[in-house]
Amino acid sequence: MMIDARALIDAAERETGLSDWGEPEWRDGLERLCASANREAGLDDGRAASLAAQIDKQLVKRLRLYADRARYPEIAQQAIAAPIFVVGFPRSGTTILHGLLAADPRARSPLSWEVEAPSPPPQAGTAKHDPRIAATQARIDALPARFRAMHAAAADLPEEDNSIMQMAFRSLNFAASRPLPSYDRWLFACDMRPAFALHRHTLQHLQAFHARDWWVLKAPPHLFCLEDLFDTYPDARVIFTHRDPASIMASNASLISFIHEMAGNPVDTRALGLSETAKWRRGMERAMAFRAARPDLADRFHDCAFVDFVADPVGTVAALYARMDIELPDATRRIMEDFMAANRAGKHGTHDYSAADFGLAPARVRAEFAGYIDHFHVQCSG
Repeated sequence: MMIDARALIDAAERETGLSDWGEPEWRDGLERLCASANREAGLDDGRAASLAAQIDKQLVKRLRLYADRARYPEIAQQAIAAPIFVVGFPRSGTTILHGLLAADPRARSPLSWEVEAPSPPPQAGTAKHDPRIAATQARIDALPARFRAMHAAAADLPEEDNSIMQMAFRSLNFAASRPLPSYDRWLFACDMRPAFALHRHTLQHLQAFHARDWWVLKAPPHLFCLEDLFDTYPDARVIFTHRDPASIMASNASLISFIHEMAGNPVDTRALGLSETAKWRRGMERAMAFRAARPDLADRFHDCAFVDFVADPVGTVAALYARMDIELPDATRRIMEDFMAANRAGKHGTHDYSAADFGLAPARVRAEFAGYIDHFHVQCSG
């Protein structure tokens, strides 16, 4: 079975009765994704059907998103002011930090259920009991326990930006469960502004009838495209997490390996470990180069050491807030403390893996990332 982009587009239009795809470009990414999958992913009929279903879901969501945008003129009038983005290596604390920042009642984040089924636009009055919450939670509950031990997930927890950007077909999520080398190469070199335009439209969609004071967002892949992020959100604030790469790379490879396994794809663990490490090294090099080239944005970046966060999560947030001129009332501090108590490490089990299985000896990894470690004074654990 081959993945046919044109057939999938036609099917989505028939399913929804809609044909307005919105202005941000997306067809190039879809065509490249399909071509890469057909050539390189080793798809049998079952895996091809799974990818086709994933693509169809994003096409349908996109059509409905822009139909809502046409139906509700207030959506396009929404201003997205000074959003906060959490970026950094995967497995560097970005997920728990994102969740903690989103626990602030003044903050707004795209929640998993909202990204899973954004249309119709969420409403403030039903935000706690919308039926889409239970439907999304049921899907999450059906995930293997091993996956949930690796990555926190719940319908009412924040979702990553790369999940939103699937609707632009510029997202690493497509390659998380199957090898797509040519799509990856294109993705790392392409103009990500269409994906960020779609992202901004999604935030407007979610904000129109359920607004708060500021947005808190997160995606490790933003390391590759900070220039496009700031082109779209010139007043963005970025929290940049840092952790010993030797602790990160094997953990990330283990997660990606298991996602491949869940999708029924064979895994060469050593090759995957080395390729993932090389990918994220390039991402960090690109991010560091951007920061070096844009000293005018120095006060927009707020570095956050993983070891400091683990030692005192709420205290770390208080320090970050102070640097961003945000007050942390005592009531909000207590809410954040309750969040951390309810989302303690190991809540769903432990993530067990061996760095050796992925060819990632700690000394070798640290040598590859020596420039990063030195520049950000990253504390390494032996």
